[in-house]
Amino acid sequence: MRKRWKWLPLILLLTAAAGLVTYGVNTYLLWSVDKNKSDRIRVVEATPSLLALPHYIALAQGFYREQELEVISSTLPETKEENFKLTAQGDVLLGDLNRFLFTSPLGTGAKLVCFASLARRDGTFLLSRPEAEVFSWDKMKRKSILGDAPDSQSNIILEEALRKNKLTLQHQVIIIQNLPEKLKQGAFQAGVGHYVQMSEPLATLTEQQGAGKIAIPLGSVVEPIPSLVFLAPAEYLKEHSHKYQKLVNGLCKAMLWLDYHTSAEAARVTAPYFPDLAEQTLVNTIERYKKMGLWDKTPVIHEQDYQNLQNYVRRAGELTNPVAYQDGVQNKYAKKAVQTVKYIPPDQQPKKKNLWERVKSLDFK
Repeated sequence: MRKRWKWLPLILLLTAAAGLVTYGVNTYLLWSVDKNKSDRIRVVEATPSLLALPHYIALAQGFYREQELEVISSTLPETKEENFKLTAQGDVLLGDLNRFLFTSPLGTGAKLVCFASLARRDGTFLLSRPEAEVFSWDKMKRKSILGDAPDSQSNIILEEALRKNKLTLQHQVIIIQNLPEKLKQGAFQAGVGHYVQMSEPLATLTEQQGAGKIAIPLGSVVEPIPSLVFLAPAEYLKEHSHKYQKLVNGLCKAMLWLDYHTSAEAARVTAPYFPDLAEQTLVNTIERYKKMGLWDKTPVIHEQDYQNLQNYVRRAGELTNPVAYQDGVQNKYAKKAVQTVKYIPPDQQPKKKNLWERVKSLDFK
């Protein structure tokens, strides 16, 4: 017995020394790596949106950094939206297909190609007056709706929802389409319109203020669409393929994270990106979107979803730039990410042994 234990002090000393050496080497490698060697990519958001939650999670949780990718995220100034040039302002556009593909000038073609989907449902809601009766589509007749511009994706979804429920546009139901987005809430509170179309978090805030109540989520009325996507020029994707793969890998992990974790956890992680929202309001909006199935588990852009949106734009009479699925979508990055990216929740990860547990597991015979 004594012989067995006489080597214990030496074993402990060697284990501690090995631990110190490992720590020193890791620290040296961490601080000596040239940070300029990490790939960098600039993501420009057309409009800040809760639909982009997976992107914010990837930023906050370091999922892009895990891919050795530095992501610089910014918002596109409104005045530059129509003249957006990736070469000068960013490498990736985070926006909707309708605005940057289907309603582009005639003959533009697939100037930008979408390569990852962030949201699979429209995120707008129809709000009624606080005193309104229980909602039904029949009660929409001879009513007016504060909507958005005719060629906007939100208006196209609203029109599709009305058509689906056999309501004649601008006859049985009037859509007010000439009011700027920033004035809609005030106009509705002032008594304009019987209903108003809003996205989150404005819909929840309007409801909390007692100025309206959510009647129905429009994203649940129509079929799934790629409502928010990553876009880039095809030549960019070809020249910097490895960077875009890293971006989609990080996004894919964030989508898996969001699917596993609660709305409260997602709100806690992304709160810095929504500084004007109370935490509980953010929790409520995320929960509402999760119940709708707005976010998918993968960034793959499904062909049927793509065709759904293009058909809606066509029926609305706003399709100026038809683009076939094979020309407007590159799914190879998303498909590869689905095959290779895994997310293991913290409570399912193998517990690391501390120094003493590793020493106790040694066999001294």
